[in-house]
Amino acid sequence: MIATLVASSPIATLATPRRARRALVLVHLPMIGYLTAVCWTGLGVYPADPHRTLDVAFALAVGATQLGLSLRVASGRAGAERFALWALVLALAVTPAVHHTDLRWLPACWFPAAAGGMVFAGWSRLVAFAAPVVAALVRIGVLIAGFEPPSYLAYYLGYSLTIYCLGGGCLLAATRVVQVATELSASRAELADVASRAERRRAGRDLHDTLGQRLSAISIKGDLAGALWPVQPEAAAREIGEIATIAAGAVRDVDDVARDEQEIAFADEAARAVALLRSAGVLTELRDHRPPLPPDVDRLLGWAVREASTNLLRHSAAGTCRILVGPGGPGVLLEVVNDGAGRPSGRLGGLAGLAERARALDGVVAANRVGRDGFRLRVAVPLEPR
Repeated sequence: MIATLVASSPIATLATPRRARRALVLVHLPMIGYLTAVCWTGLGVYPADPHRTLDVAFALAVGATQLGLSLRVASGRAGAERFALWALVLALAVTPAVHHTDLRWLPACWFPAAAGGMVFAGWSRLVAFAAPVVAALVRIGVLIAGFEPPSYLAYYLGYSLTIYCLGGGCLLAATRVVQVATELSASRAELADVASRAERRRAGRDLHDTLGQRLSAISIKGDLAGALWPVQPEAAAREIGEIATIAAGAVRDVDDVARDEQEIAFADEAARAVALLRSAGVLTELRDHRPPLPPDVDRLLGWAVREASTNLLRHSAAGTCRILVGPGGPGVLLEVVNDGAGRPSGRLGGLAGLAERARALDGVVAANRVGRDGFRLRVAVPLEPR
């Protein structure tokens, strides 16, 4: 269920690596397009450029190189060659600025600023980002300082600083978005895998705990029916009818496990365990002095009684069993003691599964021998959170 929620969330729909890479490309295109257009036509602001074909070639080259660097950095494939790509972007951006006597080429500082921010780290990153922007601002001051009043120069410098920083920052941010989307995709896959494994563990544990007792009861009653059939056919028929009832209950339990809708209560499980053990010839005593219990604690004690009775039937030769439950320390204590040493009923379920359930409630499960042949299972659960 967790995996389904993660996969269907809005973040999972929008922040995919493929869509983030498309957005990264789209962020580059307007900047490359503006630089190409201003070099070719002047956009009605600048005079015709005699070297416009060469300038357009430089604009396309610097944009394409920067896009390649951005994609490599975003995908985590940029190694030592990233410094060569940064140097190439810087050279392609600076070369046309040398022969221009107007401001049309200065927005190209977007690309070396972004490249420096992607390639370097720490304070070097800040310097590498700021240096092209500062150089462009100095160039603006040199070109228009003697022709415009100081107030206009200050306005234009502030305006240009904002545009240049926003442009380079957008390229950096778009690259980072791809990196974050890739990390999110990996996290989603890992979370889905963890959820899937957890669900498999839950299903295996619940099937073990649920079917173990049912199958043990079917085995016992089948042996009893076979023994009774020659001498008491009516009693054997009743046992066979009970086997059919138990089998039908097992089918319902499997459905409940699949839907994670099992209803477990201590009183029901204790009564079922006592009846089952007595039918197997085990002298069973139940002492129930439970205080009022939260539903999750009551459910845990139900699982514990079910596991204890299953282990007793399958792995011991007990003749007596005592089920004791009552206040214990800061919570409730359950003890199931028998006079035939049992053992855990499997690696993937049994007491390991019971201990996992208890840990979720800050409870403790202990199983140990008592005396020469006895075996005791203790489950202690606090009634107040630790």
